[in-house]
Amino acid sequence: MVAGVVTSVRVSLFVLAMLATTAEARGVSPYLPVDISPEIERKIERVLILADQPSLKRPFAAATVSDALPRACEVDTVLCEDVRRYLASLTRTAGITYATLTASSGSGADTALPVSHGMTSQSNYNAAIAAYWQPGASFLVTAGVLAYEGEATPTGTVVSFGLDVAQIDVGYRDRWWSPAMDNAMLLSTQAATMPSVTISNNKPLTKAKLRYEAFVARMSESSNIATSTGTTSGHPQLAGLHVSVEPFPGWSLGVSRIMQYGGGDREDSFGDLLDAFFNPSEHDNTGTPEDFGNQVASFTSQFVVGEPLPLTLYFEYAGEDTSTLSNLRLGNAALSAGIAFPKLGDRFSAAFELTEWQNAWYTHHIYGDGLRHEGHVLGHWGGDWRLLGDEVGALSAFARVTIDRVFGGAIEASYRQLDNEDYTGANYATARQLDARYSRPWGQVFVGGEITVGSDVFGESYSRVGAFIRF
Repeated sequence: MVAGVVTSVRVSLFVLAMLATTAEARGVSPYLPVDISPEIERKIERVLILADQPSLKRPFAAATVSDALPRACEVDTVLCEDVRRYLASLTRTAGITYATLTASSGSGADTALPVSHGMTSQSNYNAAIAAYWQPGASFLVTAGVLAYEGEATPTGTVVSFGLDVAQIDVGYRDRWWSPAMDNAMLLSTQAATMPSVTISNNKPLTKAKLRYEAFVARMSESSNIATSTGTTSGHPQLAGLHVSVEPFPGWSLGVSRIMQYGGGDREDSFGDLLDAFFNPSEHDNTGTPEDFGNQVASFTSQFVVGEPLPLTLYFEYAGEDTSTLSNLRLGNAALSAGIAFPKLGDRFSAAFELTEWQNAWYTHHIYGDGLRHEGHVLGHWGGDWRLLGDEVGALSAFARVTIDRVFGGAIEASYRQLDNEDYTGANYATARQLDARYSRPWGQVFVGGEITVGSDVFGESYSRVGAFIRF
């Protein structure tokens, strides 16, 4: 099954790449970290906004950020030089992509931390490192690992080959399909990284700046997969397709789709996959074990505004199912909206987001463990802040403010809030989390400290204090 999907994806997207009218291909590009090295990641986000470059998915390719630098340098030269210096470390034949180590102490309830690759507040450490070797333009090997108490995943271990218009990645590659900075309804870094095969372009195709990404991944084992005769155990597969265009400079539109299927005794053909993809209301939404599997889709958009005040507005409209037996209408809807300011005066930046979703997200009648990998949802962190299997809807809020040049470093503070609906009888409380981080450069590294305090959906308090060093 996986081989059939991979072959089809390669053939169709190879044809698409050959239709491109862009200049000569430059080869593959290394990826930048996702929710691993906050200091440089925030700077990269700001560079793309200042360059009027909308982004509907991550990880960012180093080549994409490099192309955005000249425009961003016209607005903020200090920020530009910081990012340029970091990218320079990725242009050699071999080197370290990133390295980070945090020692911490947690107390209170053991809570899944937002967008932390499955880490909880009780972990006493977390560490990550990735190194690369690129002997030629068309071949790249990255070896990485991300670890915290009780878990270690080879996140960042990827073999990449191809062209900038068709780069194939095999390994443990993160993905984030949303313009939002704090959450993504379909795919985020809330769960540990899955092994996958991916094909995508880091160089836009055609004048419409077409971008695509398609993948097949292997999820963690589940013993609660329904069949027509009972249940089975196995590893469900996850397939996904994302496509976006820029109708006008600074405005991007995208569509995304992921499909959870197979596992154990559930064997599906490539034809079954196509039937469910093109006609989900008939083949995948009947509510019986004979359905192909589980599907989720989204529409995303981002607007980048330059002068006089640089900012970006972004939206995500997603559905866990189809509605009224129509393939063109999303059911169990979710709506997310946000605004980010990359440069407020000389020292400040900020982002604000709201998300609301209806029932049935991350649960399914075939996959009893839901849309989860290693015990955590693949999308919005709020899906982990509730009872397992509860189909309750919710409203989340997020705010983040960064202040540069404070005692030689920077302060970042963020606030999250989640209100689950009350119609399932779970008697949820309002969950709140406050994070604060101070970091400053020390030679070639960043050092600093961070603190997290919160109250979960059951009214239990928790906290975590840590000190870190990052390269």
